Amino acid sequence: MSLLVDSSPPQFIVTNDTNSSTLFYQPIHANSTDPQSRVIGELYQDIILDASGNNRVGTHQGFAFNFDNSSTPYNANDILFFGNAGELNLIDTYILSGSGDFEKFSGGYTLEWKTVSDNPYIAEISLFESNVTNEDQTVLDELAFRITSEGGAYTPIVGEEGQIGQVFQNPVFQHGDQIGINQGYSFLFPDDPHISDTLGYTALELVMGNRQFLFDDGNQMTVLNTLVVEASGPYSKFIGTDLNQKIIEADPNFMADITLTAAVDADDEEEIELYTPTEGTYDFKITSDGGYYAAINNPEGGQIGERFQNPVFSSTGERVGTNQGYGFNFPTVEYTREVFQGNRIYYLNGGTLNLFNEIIAGATGKYRAYKGGRFSEKIVSYNPVFESEITLVLPASNSKSDSNDQAKEKSDKGGSEETDLSIEEDEMTKDEGVGEDKASSSRIFVLSPMIGLVLALLCFA
Repeated sequence: MSLLVDSSPPQFIVTNDTNSSTLFYQPIHANSTDPQSRVIGELYQDIILDASGNNRVGTHQGFAFNFDNSSTPYNANDILFFGNAGELNLIDTYILSGSGDFEKFSGGYTLEWKTVSDNPYIAEISLFESNVTNEDQTVLDELAFRITSEGGAYTPIVGEEGQIGQVFQNPVFQHGDQIGINQGYSFLFPDDPHISDTLGYTALELVMGNRQFLFDDGNQMTVLNTLVVEASGPYSKFIGTDLNQKIIEADPNFMADITLTAAVDADDEEEIELYTPTEGTYDFKITSDGGYYAAINNPEGGQIGERFQNPVFSSTGERVGTNQGYGFNFPTVEYTREVFQGNRIYYLNGGTLNLFNEIIAGATGKYRAYKGGRFSEKIVSYNPVFESEITLVLPASNSKSDSNDQAKEKSDKGGSEETDLSIEEDEMTKDEGVGEDKASSSRIFVLSPMIGLVLALLCFA
């Protein structure tokens, strides 16, 4: 029986008010070596009940970083698992992707996530299909904001090797008036000459994190790395574009101008030939040889996640890019499956892939046909060198399009169903990048709080 036949919009209850072994909670501390340091977020796993509260229908799993003085007090990465009925991948409150019975909610919202009780945690959620109409044509094709550190908040995320990331909240100005706030989190990585020197990406493009622009008029914009994945009202015309940032002042108060430029129907990308996969084999291979790996731990020394950076090779053995990312680990329980929970970017020769969990949230250049698709990963070796093979899967909407001629959907190699993804993904993230660190530890960002603030604001103000 479908879970979606009894109510419109569909409604569910998320709660930890149970003795189920499903429950899981792990605070994220600002300093993983100090149990007394501020809790800045958490990992969680709860049960999902139907609207009556009597029948369990799934499991809610995710992580979030928390914010004070905000209409949206968290930035979150969530998966709602409904077993054979399907799944929902959420970035903050935006449904990035749905599968199975929930596929129609892709590109929609959880417009209401109402907390009924904090202890025990009980929330009522309602799902709505996307009803985005044409953008407000009165809005210019380019908008600019100014962001400043003055009046904002900043907390470094510290690991055993020093600063590994940050949580931030800053006022947003336009024409001298404050119009909202910018809040988010991000993680830092070693310098990779292949990204900067060979591929030519600048420091402002090397952004790994999640941030929300919450405007005083009630509209919002959700940004994964530099990619605008969701926006409402007049900002919706910028969905699918990237933020451009220009530093105005770094000290004593950081200021930067952010510019949004609307996508056009016939841009330069249309002149770039689409990536053509080699039939019968994988698309990329990643390896820990020459890569970087660092565990994210709790204050007790237990691993809860990881940061990693790996060389990427084509199926013919040619170096074509670097994979960079972070993720958090969860136990596999009823309704869930082994899945990567996190964010990674493939910086590639000819384009990029922005990956949210297992969803291709953004794709540029020769890989643009894969936006909205998925990827599967097959681990071929753990020791002494970790290696895995990556297969890209086109979105269903492209399977009959002209891109099918140049980028064939390889369902025989990975499948387009969420349940067809490769084995032991959570083990993969624990080992991805493990091995001899040839990325030169002297180049890793190990920052004092003040230097960390300046460099972090350069990318994340």
